[in-house]
Amino acid sequence: MFPRLPRILFVLGKGGVGRSTVSAALAMALRRRGARTLVFEWTLSEAIAPWYGLAPAGIDPIEVEPGLAVANFCLEDSLRAYFVGHLGLGAFYRHVVNGRAMRRLVEAAPGIAEMMFLGHLSWLTTLAEKEVGLAFDRIVVDAPATGHGVSLLELPATLASMHASGLLGKEVGRVLEMMGDRLWTGALVVTTPEELATEETLELVPRATRSLGRPLVAALVNRGAGSILSDDAAPPWLDACGAALSPPARAGLAIVRAELRSRLGFERDLRTKLAGATERGVIALDEQLGLAPEVSSRAVASALATALAPFCAEDE
Repeated sequence: MFPRLPRILFVLGKGGVGRSTVSAALAMALRRRGARTLVFEWTLSEAIAPWYGLAPAGIDPIEVEPGLAVANFCLEDSLRAYFVGHLGLGAFYRHVVNGRAMRRLVEAAPGIAEMMFLGHLSWLTTLAEKEVGLAFDRIVVDAPATGHGVSLLELPATLASMHASGLLGKEVGRVLEMMGDRLWTGALVVTTPEELATEETLELVPRATRSLGRPLVAALVNRGAGSILSDDAAPPWLDACGAALSPPARAGLAIVRAELRSRLGFERDLRTKLAGATERGVIALDEQLGLAPEVSSRAVASALATALAPFCAEDE
């Protein structure tokens, strides 16, 4: 029996492993189970809304399917939402916070953007429904690539050491409560069965575990080869294909088989070295390119969502 998935799920991983696609797939799978779900990104240009023919989302969520919305963090928009929308201090925002000198200070100060990011997540899961009518059962956070993503988990320890008071202390307290609650916030890591991604994941998992103060939910291995090549022996269909091909094509097929065997090896390595390190273990997500009904990011995410359905099934 696994613990319930947290309300906010940070998706961590290095660039290029399909972190954003898996984040979207997780959100789709949760939405299919009836959960109103938001994908919250922090990127230069939000990518999921364009899959549906829409303009990239900003900090205000855009519904792309019934029950599925996307939003993208922007520090300037977050500050405006906080001071104008939440605190009702429009004049203070216009004349002080949005002034040129203050904007430069805020943009340069370490940790301000990260604090606002976490604060916005806290607001989305506590006050947003009352203040603006936004209500989400689940939020999937497509975190920035490895180093920056983990820094979000490390920020609470820094905030706690500040012993802030007043308005800042109140906001820090909300963030600490959110990040410290296992049912409120959790994280998982996405990787691929490749050498560099595997090495970085083996370093990332213990670091993120220490920062969060509890095990990650799971390690998801994107682009797995298990359904194509189940062991070191060549499957019958592969030999049959090879027999019907020309020698150059057979050589190419051998290269493909070697790549698949390499992927299986890295999957096994991850399972062995991360045994017991996450709540739900290492879960392989089979390669979808060429298997999905159509070759598009949206179609691949939808196929992955189907594969993730058992993962998203909560114990009740």
